[in-house]
Amino acid sequence: MSNLSQFQNFAKQNKQKIIRTSNAVIYTRVSGAKQEDNTSLESQKIHCTSYASRLKLNIAAYFGGTYESAKTDDRKEFSKMISYVKLNKISFIIVYSIDRFSRAGASAITIVEELKKIGINVLSVTQPVDVEISTGMFFQNLNLLFSKYDNDQRRDKVVMVMRQRLLNGYWIGRAPLGYKNTRNENNVPVIAMDENARIIRNIFLCKVNEGLSNIQIVERL
Repeated sequence: MSNLSQFQNFAKQNKQKIIRTSNAVIYTRVSGAKQEDNTSLESQKIHCTSYASRLKLNIAAYFGGTYESAKTDDRKEFSKMISYVKLNKISFIIVYSIDRFSRAGASAITIVEELKKIGINVLSVTQPVDVEISTGMFFQNLNLLFSKYDNDQRRDKVVMVMRQRLLNGYWIGRAPLGYKNTRNENNVPVIAMDENARIIRNIFLCKVNEGLSNIQIVERL
């Protein structure tokens, strides 16, 4: 039989039609509140906007513009952006660098692949690749994995330093109630008793020496 059109009804159909547009969104972020005060966010936005202009893309919306850790993809602005591009006719997500999109490694690759299936590509200003071919996607995935590796390396260094400080007898983190964070004569962060220390001491003495209940201690104080 030369005409196979009768069998087309039995073939697996691609029900989801991909509509390509020139619409894009821009996502910017920094990792911490201290970075939010500098020009990084504005600089990312300027570079992403210029990149979109060169590609003749229409910027439909901006997302991020604040600090969000990219260790996981459970981020408020990030989630808002993902929902927006899925519900609207958006074909591109533009970021300054791929680690601005995510540092979650394998889960980030999964998100990128799911977006690509519905016609949405992630573009990086500083790491441009052809996301329409397998080689380009390979290098983008490699960059996503490297971003997680870089994050893990930083974490390992921080943990090592914190562990050594604890072994040297220094307090790590925020001082407990009754103490305050300060520095010693060598400018090393330490903790010292504050104005609440006497009250905290009396609370423990009431508990240990007199066996008072918490309510009785509160009434006495």
